Amino acid sequence: MPILEGVRAALAWIGRQGTRALAVSIFLGVAVPPLADYVKPHLSETVFVLLLFSYLRTDPAAFRRYLRAPALAIAAALWIMVALPLLIGSAYAATGLRDSWPELFTILILHIAISPITSAAAFTALIGLDVAFALLTLILANAVTPVTTVGISYLFLGTAMISPIELGLKLAFFFIASGTAAWVIRRVAGQPWIEKQKEPLDGLNVIAVFIFAIAAMGSVVPQFMADPWFALALTAYAFVLTAVLIGLTLLVFWRAGIELGLVVGFLAGCRNLGLVMAAIGTALPPVAWFYFAVVQFPIYIFPALLRPLARRMAKNR
Repeated sequence: MPILEGVRAALAWIGRQGTRALAVSIFLGVAVPPLADYVKPHLSETVFVLLLFSYLRTDPAAFRRYLRAPALAIAAALWIMVALPLLIGSAYAATGLRDSWPELFTILILHIAISPITSAAAFTALIGLDVAFALLTLILANAVTPVTTVGISYLFLGTAMISPIELGLKLAFFFIASGTAAWVIRRVAGQPWIEKQKEPLDGLNVIAVFIFAIAAMGSVVPQFMADPWFALALTAYAFVLTAVLIGLTLLVFWRAGIELGLVVGFLAGCRNLGLVMAAIGTALPPVAWFYFAVVQFPIYIFPALLRPLARRMAKNR
């Protein structure tokens, strides 16, 4: 049908823009703050769709290979969920921020303690990195999240802040339900058909993350207008932190290769603070909501910065 073909062509064009479209979408999200209240109630559906795209963009054979030899993925998950939170959390504690600004200290600890964004594997597909390894590491990191996030919270904040059972059930539902849906689609449509839909799937992925951006950006403009210097400083810090987490991870996983190191680095630097906001958002101060918004900027922009490096690595294979 002409209409369906037109829609597919439009989605494919968006998908071909890839990381550029991601970077643009975050600024479009800032431009339409009134829509945030309409989108926030549907964040769960957006997360489900993003995970579904991650499964569909993963080569099943490559995923099985990593599953048969999971040592590197396990090491990556432990680095992301245990080593880095302890290292960065200790640095935060050493600054005295807990006493001087407890509200900011709390959200910084929760940010570094939570698991990677659920769309991380879909983002690595847009960057051109190893989606299968990203998905397995993402699953393992989220599997230990109820234990490690609560443990890190107790260590640095003196309280869990999040119910481990509630968090575990929520994560399990998203990963199992989206994985089951992807399996059904793959069985019905077939892997060859799915491979032909690579660009339209990427286009749908960009639209889904744009919807998430709208929900996250509601507090950005008012905060920038109220205190522009603080807003700029916190935004700059979010970029610096992401760069440090990616760079440090690359050094640690250098022997595994730059590509896999970048995958782990991206997962380490892009944390799912939305899970925290959904669980305890009403109990958090305005600075926490603003920090949640500004950490989205590096998540959406860094893929465009990493894409040229991924292309260069692909040419050298």
